[in-house]
Amino acid sequence: MSRLRGWRKHRPWLIRQALAWGVTLALLLVVVAPRESCPPVSAPAVRGAIGEGAAWLVRGQRDDGRFLYGYFSSRDAVSSAYNSTRHAGVLDALYRLGRVRAADAGLGYVRDNLIRHDGWTAFAPPGEDADVGANALVVVALVHRRQATHDERFDGLARRLARFLLAQQRDDGSILQHWRPATGRSVPDVFGKFSTGEAFYALALMRGAFPDEGWERPAHRVAGYLATRRDEAEGHSFRQADHWAAYGLAELAPAGLTDVEAAYARWLAGYFGFLVRLESQRVGRPLNPFSESGASLGTVGEATAALWRLAGEDPRLADLRADLGDRSTCLTGILLDRQVAPADPNPRARGAWFAGGYTQMDDQQHALAALLGSSAARR
Repeated sequence: MSRLRGWRKHRPWLIRQALAWGVTLALLLVVVAPRESCPPVSAPAVRGAIGEGAAWLVRGQRDDGRFLYGYFSSRDAVSSAYNSTRHAGVLDALYRLGRVRAADAGLGYVRDNLIRHDGWTAFAPPGEDADVGANALVVVALVHRRQATHDERFDGLARRLARFLLAQQRDDGSILQHWRPATGRSVPDVFGKFSTGEAFYALALMRGAFPDEGWERPAHRVAGYLATRRDEAEGHSFRQADHWAAYGLAELAPAGLTDVEAAYARWLAGYFGFLVRLESQRVGRPLNPFSESGASLGTVGEATAALWRLAGEDPRLADLRADLGDRSTCLTGILLDRQVAPADPNPRARGAWFAGGYTQMDDQQHALAALLGSSAARR
């Protein structure tokens, strides 16, 4: 009888607890761990998306070679900002897509803003420091231009810019981000979140383009730094997911990766694969509170496709290849689903990837590079 009285006394509380836990479990199933959903992908759809995204960049190019930086669709306003690193990244995307004329016009802006010092050359518009990330991506763009056109006229510029990257590299493999024209010196103890990975990618590409010129050793040195020391040395509280490092590892693979570099590639594959899975769980969800930019989605797709290529080159990573191919295709479908339709009458919106009513040049750059990289994984 006492047990029955106790049940009756606590029954309302127990029912509330059961309901609360039931709702919590339902939310966990619906919000935290929903099923994956990958939108369909077709080769014609990918080609169309690439064409529209590239057209957005070309339409926004100015007379001096720079591009439309950003656009707010809600108020039909153009951003007055600009960024040299993103300019260089757009050049690379356009060269990879075969839009050589527009990319060469953008390269003209770079060539009009070069500084020279101590045997190297660097891209630095007036009032700016020479930034390792911007210069690394110009090197990347020039190597890809060479591959696309078989034109070697800018090989000397690529070498001089790459020597600037070496001048910024320290003995432990780390790379200082800035060199200041006003002082004629590197800015001490400042490292970019992405510039070290960008420099690694550039040096790895230089090794492939000019295999007998000694670029391999500094490329391995910066790869070792990224894999083992970067996070602690630069004060990161958790390991950085670096899609530029994924590109660099894929390019360096023909020369042979160390065990440390291969282990780093495996970690990157796991992390970027997780990000694709997480994003796929948000597809088609009406209560989705997240709105990823084209740049955020694109970098995940770029890394996944680069690591897929690497897994086909290095037998130590071969077990990852099928899953990486699936993830790459899934991310492609998500990008296709979120691009503004080609029928949109607004030329500043058509073909772009928006987040919160805003898009900028690197949203298109990274999304396009991801679509391009995933094409090989789907064959």
